[in-house]
Amino acid sequence: MLATYENEKTSLRSGFFLQKLCLQNVLHGNRKVTPDQVIQAFNRQPDRKNKYKLAIARFKAECCLKCLPLYGYQVTPGEVVKDFPGSPEGKLGIARFKEQCCLKGLMLNGRQISPNAVVKDYQAANAKLELVRFQEQCCLRGLLLNGRQFTPDEVVRGYQALKATLSLARFQEQCCLKGLLLNGQQVTTDVVVKNYQAIKATLEEARFKAECCLRRQTLNGRQVTADEVVEGYQIANAPLELARFKEQCCLWGLILNGQLVTPDSVVRDFPDSPEGGLGIARFQAECCLRGLLLNGQQVTPGAVVKDYERGGWLLERAIFYAQLALNAKALDQNCLDDQKVLEAFNDVPGDYSSRQARYLMQSLKPPQRYDDANEAQNVLQKAWQILSNVSVRDDEQLRLKCTLQFMAMQYELTIDHLRVTAEQVLQSITALRCSYQNSRLHFFFLAQCHIARQPVNGRQIHREQVQECLQSFPEGSRLRHALGCWFEQCSSAANITDSLLVKRVSAVTSGSDNSDGYKNFVVQQETSVAIAAGAVQTRKYLPNEWIATSGPETPNHQIPQLNALTLKTLEIIQEINGANNDPAILITGSYSRFLQNLCPVFNDIDIICTTEASARALFDTLQSLNTDRDFEIPKNITIRLIPGCPAIKLPNAYNIELEYGDLGTRAMGIQVSVDARVIHDNAERLAVHVPGVERPVWYLSFAEETRLLNDTLEHLAENLDALTGQLQQGAVFHLPRTILFNFPRSPDERIYGLLMRALLTLNKARQFIALHSEQTPGSPDCWPDQLQQEQQRLHGLSANLQAKLHGHVCLDAFEQRVNDWLTTTHHVNDYEIKRKDFVKALLAMMHPE
Repeated sequence: MLATYENEKTSLRSGFFLQKLCLQNVLHGNRKVTPDQVIQAFNRQPDRKNKYKLAIARFKAECCLKCLPLYGYQVTPGEVVKDFPGSPEGKLGIARFKEQCCLKGLMLNGRQISPNAVVKDYQAANAKLELVRFQEQCCLRGLLLNGRQFTPDEVVRGYQALKATLSLARFQEQCCLKGLLLNGQQVTTDVVVKNYQAIKATLEEARFKAECCLRRQTLNGRQVTADEVVEGYQIANAPLELARFKEQCCLWGLILNGQLVTPDSVVRDFPDSPEGGLGIARFQAECCLRGLLLNGQQVTPGAVVKDYERGGWLLERAIFYAQLALNAKALDQNCLDDQKVLEAFNDVPGDYSSRQARYLMQSLKPPQRYDDANEAQNVLQKAWQILSNVSVRDDEQLRLKCTLQFMAMQYELTIDHLRVTAEQVLQSITALRCSYQNSRLHFFFLAQCHIARQPVNGRQIHREQVQECLQSFPEGSRLRHALGCWFEQCSSAANITDSLLVKRVSAVTSGSDNSDGYKNFVVQQETSVAIAAGAVQTRKYLPNEWIATSGPETPNHQIPQLNALTLKTLEIIQEINGANNDPAILITGSYSRFLQNLCPVFNDIDIICTTEASARALFDTLQSLNTDRDFEIPKNITIRLIPGCPAIKLPNAYNIELEYGDLGTRAMGIQVSVDARVIHDNAERLAVHVPGVERPVWYLSFAEETRLLNDTLEHLAENLDALTGQLQQGAVFHLPRTILFNFPRSPDERIYGLLMRALLTLNKARQFIALHSEQTPGSPDCWPDQLQQEQQRLHGLSANLQAKLHGHVCLDAFEQRVNDWLTTTHHVNDYEIKRKDFVKALLAMMHPE
């Protein structure tokens, strides 16, 4: 086809053909079409009526907006404006381009393009329909026109004056979905459908019904079924949209023709076209991430990557790399690190700095006392550098920088070696232009400061200030309602939590690094608490491991108030258990105590999986929570692998976090340990009923948890000298989470890491001893005979390990090394001070009391 077009000396068809392939990332002759090739196809002489020049300018506008390099350089908005001819078509092209720059927040000649400037350009070009469509975008996005919000009623009047019935119907659909008022009333789904039917817009009607079905909105007083949507797409002869809808039905378990939609049927429904091929590849990626079978087999990450590479879809491959990394899913038996993900985005033509920064922000884990202190700092600084080095900056990148500043403030990290204050974060947020998306960021900041009692400019943020910020969103809108509900749940839960906080702090706190022990038992006042639809961030952020143990059971506890996400997660766990003869996923005794009201507050769902397969089944199923079906508040799930070490019987663990909102508010945490040592016989008979969860929740007894700890203590005491000898002779085995020795550079540092791991285990043993002393007879998680036996073992094994540590051949060198760190390292924030105190307490355990 291209050869035919090229023979037409005066036609632009060859250029338009290549332009379509280039912008849609479709291969031609197994090669990507570059922007340079498109320009060459358009660049013809003679150029009568500037039609070639106009085509080139329009394509360069696309390159600028899509960040595609031309001749090795990014196209700037200023270049694009200069390239348009002075004809009426050129003036209209400039107006359309400036509109896109305005909506994206791109700068022209160093200044943001105001909505008023775009309006003037459209008026000068006499483009009445384009003008009203831009005013619609200003209305939906909250951009100011002439210093005020443009109302939905004004948009409707504009379309009515032009008799643009289809555009009017589409706008009314947006008002319906967003909850915007027209003439003081909500636009109903019935009105939208009638509007489309009146103008015979069958495809738009089918698309809207699909939205109603997926959002569970009623039409004519009843739910829209998937069958109705399919019938609508078939009438509209829209095979691609039909396949995409069936994909959603498959992924979210919607019933079609009385049964679930299978992945195989989805693949068959995609049309044989470039768009259909990309749709299949994307769906296979979803199947891979969710553990769905295709043709009876698991879809491997490698197969997905090959499909993307075969089609030349490098951006999709980079996005998939990021998804694999954030879900702790291996590619070719190796987990992807940050550098490989960033390189994958660098391989894509164009600038994807926003995606790179967003990935790093999701991958950044809060500083933990067993991590290298610089790990989180390095990730945050890298994200900041990526955003700072962008040549053409837009609104999204400015928002991301605000979020990074908030994260630096929250985790007490630095940006460019400087601390970030709440005042600086607020100043950056208020410097953003007025829009609903930027106002949402402002709202979350004020809400977090109010809940965490974080002062700004020396003053507390009061509830009324947060509620006043809500008034900036349209009355009756779904966004305003969702944010208001979120804030009410968070603030009320924070008040409940504050009333339950326990202030008694033990001298040495939990040393648990994985989910096989009593940890996160009760939350101290300064610790973050997961609540409601979001999380209360702390007065000062501290890791979960620095948490005090509780006292005896407090009488008259109320039933724990579990949020919908927690209940859904517990239900998912029991669904997986129901598919096995023995429970494969068990709640730890520590979390079960919270469910049984034996302790008042608990941070995370703490579980043990008996196999990697059961853990992966849990991760795959939890993807159902990782969806944008709650369209008003963004959320995402991150799964992080915490490697174990067979040499010291430290099992693999995973940390799962669900975050809400623009600032990454922690909504729920799950600590998962994979430990095959769990005995099913005891676990099988222990279950607790949780209101809101249909099935009983299986859990591990306190005695069984103690047995697991005792086995680890015994193994360490018996093998400490032998492991030391192996390390001295040059053996290398990975000892994770050793606080100061996570990246050993010599055999000595590996030995110090081993000693630190032993101290952390001994610390956990002491915590268990304290808990045993507080155990009340007849508690539902007590098995008297086994508990007494394991309690006796715990005392003896703890003393034995301490004696081994006290007499260790490297004791003096280890103490000197740690003391050097304590005396020479400058501790500037609460996290570092607490970390230092924790290390001091561990070091003291080397010697008998």
